[in-house]
Amino acid sequence: MGIMNKYGKMIVVLVVLLAAGTAWAQEQDYRFHWAPSPVVDRVGNEHPTAVEYEVYLSQNGGFDELVATVYGDTTFTLAAEPGIVHRIRVAGVDAQGRRSVKSEWSDPIYFEENRSSSVPPAAALRQNYPNPFNPETRLVYGIPTDIALGDRVQLDIFSLDGRKVRTMEIDRTPGWHEVTWDGTDDRGRTQSTGMYVTRLVVGTAVETGKMTMVK
Repeated sequence: MGIMNKYGKMIVVLVVLLAAGTAWAQEQDYRFHWAPSPVVDRVGNEHPTAVEYEVYLSQNGGFDELVATVYGDTTFTLAAEPGIVHRIRVAGVDAQGRRSVKSEWSDPIYFEENRSSSVPPAAALRQNYPNPFNPETRLVYGIPTDIALGDRVQLDIFSLDGRKVRTMEIDRTPGWHEVTWDGTDDRGRTQSTGMYVTRLVVGTAVETGKMTMVK
């Protein structure tokens, strides 16, 4: 696939699936490659070929985050997680420190986890999808095999100020499970735009995550 900056300088990016990860995590490695490119600044001036590249990652449509700086090379390997849409884009930096505008986003990488053949060794909470979301989002959680009959199993959603918004109905059977939150509280009232915290409790283990609802 290719990504192009706004001034028309093509950066050809090829992506190859390298290998699958562990049976539990089900991560997959993707290697991106692009051809060396001149640095084109915001006003369209072309400078020498970049000597390093900044790699930016977006997950589930969220804001891009600088995740790597590649020196003297034009490849980057991404350990992609299941259930999350990944996109990358790059910016070149020349020997004088001049930074190019960021390229367009790459094509998305997305794959589902094969939950039927994997059971997590410990309580696990995946990043919700989509994120940000409107009006609903999926919450994926894992229950380990060593759960005891009397262990507490609970998945709650809180506002940032600590107010409990919703207690989700969940499955305590060992394995991966999924529930959908529609942005309402336990009384069915629609919640406001903002960030929320998910908390999974399995016995004494606690896993948390953050998600953003937009309108």
